[in-house]
Amino acid sequence: MFENGFPMSLRGEVEKVISVMSKVTYNGVFPGVSDDRPEDEEYVLSDGTRISFPYRIYYLDDNAAYAELSDIEKLIYDCIYTRSCDGRVREKHIRSILAADFPEWCFPYILKLSSEYVVEILSVIYDALKERDNSDLWTFSRENPEMLQLAYRRMVSYWNEFYRKECPMFKDYVGRRLFKECLATKTNLEKIH
Repeated sequence: MFENGFPMSLRGEVEKVISVMSKVTYNGVFPGVSDDRPEDEEYVLSDGTRISFPYRIYYLDDNAAYAELSDIEKLIYDCIYTRSCDGRVREKHIRSILAADFPEWCFPYILKLSSEYVVEILSVIYDALKERDNSDLWTFSRENPEMLQLAYRRMVSYWNEFYRKECPMFKDYVGRRLFKECLATKTNLEKIH
């Protein structure tokens, strides 16, 4: 299942990460992975590699195992744990990704997390990307228009449900700024509105 979230060229590194990941789950959840991910959530990298991953994982984050990994393995681990059921764990690992010179295969994880409901995580992503040259992310978004549109609509829905009262002007919402300024070009998002 995690193997589908990374290019084949990283198979050995992914297997290493899986081997050191904790097998202990939050509250004994079995099998430790959510299977409610819509089947149409698949991202395509520039080389044609298709990426898909679980909606949520319930494995505990193991700092000892993380310390033993190479830099590439740490990025793989970070990507996997952006899908954690614990928002603090998701935030910790997206911060690690954003602090690195992250490769294209991290983009689906960044986009997916950008569509979710924890405004503090959206702020972390926005703050990290707002000063960056995001042309690579724009290209990725242009090559994945359905996923960009789905992510944007999901973000709007969460704003409407949870943050509209405290941020009544959608144009001021950090999620909108994240998409408009960092994740997509105007052309990419015009198809949404």
